[in-house]
Parts: sequence; structure tokens; C-alpha cells
Amino acid sequence: MEYSGLNKHKSRLHWLLMLMMIHILMVGQTQGDCIEEERKALLQIKASHMKSYDSNLDHFLPTWVDYGSRTSGYDGGNCCDWERVKCNTTTGHVTELSFYNLRWVIDNNMEFGNKSWPLNVSLFLHFKELSSLNLSHDFLDKETMKIGLERLSSLKKLKVLDLSGNHDIDNDIIPSLKTLTSVKILDLSDTSLNGNFPIKFVALKNLEVLDLSYCYFNGTFEIQGFETGSILTKLKILNLGNNRFDESVITSLSILSSLTNLDLSYNQMSGSFPAQGTCYDLTIYISS
Repeated sequence: MEYSGLNKHKSRLHWLLMLMMIHILMVGQTQGDCIEEERKALLQIKASHMKSYDSNLDHFLPTWVDYGSRTSGYDGGNCCDWERVKCNTTTGHVTELSFYNLRWVIDNNMEFGNKSWPLNVSLFLHFKELSSLNLSHDFLDKETMKIGLERLSSLKKLKVLDLSGNHDIDNDIIPSLKTLTSVKILDLSDTSLNGNFPIKFVALKNLEVLDLSYCYFNGTFEIQGFETGSILTKLKILNLGNNRFDESVITSLSILSSLTNLDLSYNQMSGSFPAQGTCYDLTIYISS
């Protein structure tokens, strides 16, 4: 009887171990695999760029391959392994996308002139967990972005947005940018934004870092008509380098109570600088 009981115990243990192994295998197959809806959206983005610039399939984003469906065991089937893509290792949702300078990826020696990329911004709505989006130096079409950026407001986890180096982008996109209230880091450097400092950015209530260097701003920080206590209360780092501001802008910017770093390098600064006002812990970088 004892021998029979021992066999039963070993049998139960054997089945328990088998169940554990099956569970581990199942988790291994699903954990970190990209979401099919997101994989298809990525392939659509790739196709859009290739169509715009008539690029070669073999050289443009070569890890982004399409086998018709996500198939375990095929190289490239999991979009979380693709270049320029980062996923949540547990859920498989895409969290970061970098499309920095895609035209250079095609062929750095080819001449495309000012031909822009009419990116369908709605494709990003498939990435519900997206926290970082880099579209810098991508020759984005201004008219498309002016209408499309507002759609990103539904991405509540989007914290970082980089649109720098897109020279066609100007002040017309600001109304759309105002809707992206979840964004904490916004890079609009080296674009065609111009005029007085765009106070309309006050709508970005969670903004902590704003880069507006190498634009065409001048004049002052216009604050008329706004409650002084509600203007960019979380903004810590502001880069206004290589614009056309004079020294009076320092006084105007003192209203930003959380500001700790202000870069005014290579502006039109001269003479003595005014007091920093309420910004007691503010570090200002000024070069000429």
C-alpha cells in the first residue's frame, strides 16, 4: 500500500511539473510579442514612406518584414524585435517609436529636394501604450501635420514628442499641439516657428522640457490675458538658443516659477541683464 501511495504521489508530481512546463512555454510564446494591430500599423507607416520616396524594400527598415501574420519561429515576425521599436516586455504593446531621419536611411547620397512625407498621423492611434514618438528630421508635410497632430491627443500616455528638424513646420501647428496635454518633453527645435514666444503653449499643463532653439522667435514673452499663476507651472527646462530675443526676455520669463534651466545662447543679448524676478534657482546660459 505504501508503494502504491508513493507511485500516486510521483504521478501527481509528474503532472504538476508538466503543467508548469506548459505554462512556462505558453508565457514564453506570448510575453513580449507585439500586438497584431500594432504590427500592421507599423507596416503601413513603412509602406507610406516607401511610396513617398520610391525607396528600395531591401534597404529600408530591413527588419520590418511581413509574413502575413505574426508567426512564432519566423525571424522578423515579432515587431518588438524590429529596429526603432521598443515594446513593453510583458504586454507586447509598443511604447517607443523612433523615425529619426528616415530619408537618410534610404540613401544618404540621393537627392530628394524639398519633397515632404505626407504621414498619416492617425496610424499612431493604434499604439495605445505609446509614450515616446520621435519624428525628427523627417521632412513632414506641414498641411498633414497641421490637421493630424490633434489626433494624438487620444494617446494619454504620450510623454515625449520630437518634431525637431522639420523645416516645413511653422506656427500653424500650434493649435493642434495645444491638445497634447499629456506631453512632458516637446522638441520643436530647428523648425520654422517664428514671431513672439508662443504663449499658446500654456495649454500644455504637464510640460517640463521645451526646446525651441534654432527657430525664428524674437520680441518678448507675451503674457497679456493669462493668469500668471497658471502659465507652464511645471516647465523646468526651456531652450531658446539661437533665436532673436534681447535681454528683456529674461524679465518676461521670470513668470515661469518652476523654471530651473534657461538657455538663451546666441540671441541678441547686450548690456546689463535685468534681475531674475521670482526665479531664484534659475540657471541661465548666455553666449554670443
